[in-house]
Amino acid sequence: MWKKWNGIVGMILSASVIFAGCGVSNNQQEGSSLSDNQILRLSDTGELTTLDSTQAKDVPTMSVLNNVQEGLMRLGKEKKPEEGMATSYDISEDKKVYTFYLHEDAKWSDGKPVTAYDFEYGWKRALDPKTKSEYAYILFPIKNAARFNSGQASADEVGVKAKDDRTLVVTLEKPTLNFINMTTHVEYLPQRKDIVEKYKENYGLKPEYMVYNGPFVVSSWTQQKVELVKNEKYLDKNAVSLTKVDIHIIKDVAQGINLYNSNQLDTALLNQAFVDAFKQTPDYLEVKEASTVFIMLNQKHPFFRNEKIRKAITLALDREEMVQIMKDGSLPAGALIPPTLSGEGINSFRVNGEIVKPDVAKAKELFKQGLSELNLSAPPNNVVMVSYDSTAKRDVAVNIKDQLRKKLGWDIKLDAPTWKIHVDRLSRGDYDMGMLTWTADYDDPISHFEIWQSNNPMNFSGFKNAKYDQLIEQAKNTTDAKQQFKILLEAEKILTDVQGEGQAGFVPLFYASKAYIQKPKVKDLYRHATGASYTLKWAYIVKDKK
Repeated sequence: MWKKWNGIVGMILSASVIFAGCGVSNNQQEGSSLSDNQILRLSDTGELTTLDSTQAKDVPTMSVLNNVQEGLMRLGKEKKPEEGMATSYDISEDKKVYTFYLHEDAKWSDGKPVTAYDFEYGWKRALDPKTKSEYAYILFPIKNAARFNSGQASADEVGVKAKDDRTLVVTLEKPTLNFINMTTHVEYLPQRKDIVEKYKENYGLKPEYMVYNGPFVVSSWTQQKVELVKNEKYLDKNAVSLTKVDIHIIKDVAQGINLYNSNQLDTALLNQAFVDAFKQTPDYLEVKEASTVFIMLNQKHPFFRNEKIRKAITLALDREEMVQIMKDGSLPAGALIPPTLSGEGINSFRVNGEIVKPDVAKAKELFKQGLSELNLSAPPNNVVMVSYDSTAKRDVAVNIKDQLRKKLGWDIKLDAPTWKIHVDRLSRGDYDMGMLTWTADYDDPISHFEIWQSNNPMNFSGFKNAKYDQLIEQAKNTTDAKQQFKILLEAEKILTDVQGEGQAGFVPLFYASKAYIQKPKVKDLYRHATGASYTLKWAYIVKDKK
């Protein structure tokens, strides 16, 4: 989604789970070394904005919700969805009807049972056009969900029905390969109708206006810190060791590192200025994200409608220089889909490697041909690239400017506005070139592909290709994973490649990672490539060897 631009949101099921430390699982804790103080202090760069799952649209908020609420399924330790509130589920022969069976002992934090009716209510509330949920489309595989969201159907026509307290029947529009993965997204969380109606417009704005069914509850919430405490009513409370989690909101990386070094934080984010200082220590941790950073070329601009100009830009850039600037484990990108996302079966989508690689000589040749076709003796000197205002990616933008000047003799201008202005300009098409990041919400490459379809509202560049559109629709409609992978590979080449039918519709830069420092005493804090940033359910703290 567009709220995922810039890796904010961050947010599809994790294709890769990275755990901190090398300790044992939470069910096999080192009894004698388990610390008496099970309080975890971590930091995030963004504030919690709401506890209403229908309004969540950023990664920090989704991360909190992932730990205080629980859906039918949740992301498990082994990169796959596992049962949450559901004990099991059945799938019909035509793969269009899913029947979920809920735990009899599942309770909300106020002691009332979690029922199938809570899921039916929560999902339909997310779809209700009055709710104005930006992530409602995640629910669109459900029968009549899109029509209800657009005011063309009633709530009763949506394919979500509570058969009784413990049975939820979900009917899809068509078979959907990754529907179970989708149910781990926060948009699929249950909600209590009585609580929502009691607090109305204030629902989700204060911890006391909520009930929780996840491993933790929010005990305190300010702009500076969110405090979580263990939920004693949680269904699987025996798996939870942490008694408290303090999430400090720290936007300045240096401040976070200072707090970490003074033992006031157990984990903190790094940027390129600090990676070298920690990279060889046992505290260093890299997390590969399901994110691709790229340049969009506004094809309403005559210069970028020229295919040879687009291809020249793609071929001119050396991505190795960019990842050396990032220093956080990011990888050079020569395609759309990051290696953390699955292709066929458990294999990475990038099993066949990258599509494009730098070729400066070819870039110069194509650039010259493109200028000739446009009747230009020299490239335009008024092209502006909207870039990031954060240090590392801002430095990458400077590197791109320098590479284009040296290799193509083309001097572009840079603009690094605030993130809000950045997104607004690109969404309105008020740009020439624009750096963006797209992050998957669950383990499915489709969400990376569909934003380039002609009629997709997220297609800010105006890229259009009829065959590409057709291939993506075919991929969405197949239930054969092998066939879908084959179709998507063909579509990716059309979008990315500089040969054959390739259109070079965008310029891939790098597959993003994040670098952290984390105390070795913190065990089984699972960090995710997609969706919510982390899961605290299994985390625990051993006695500090010091």
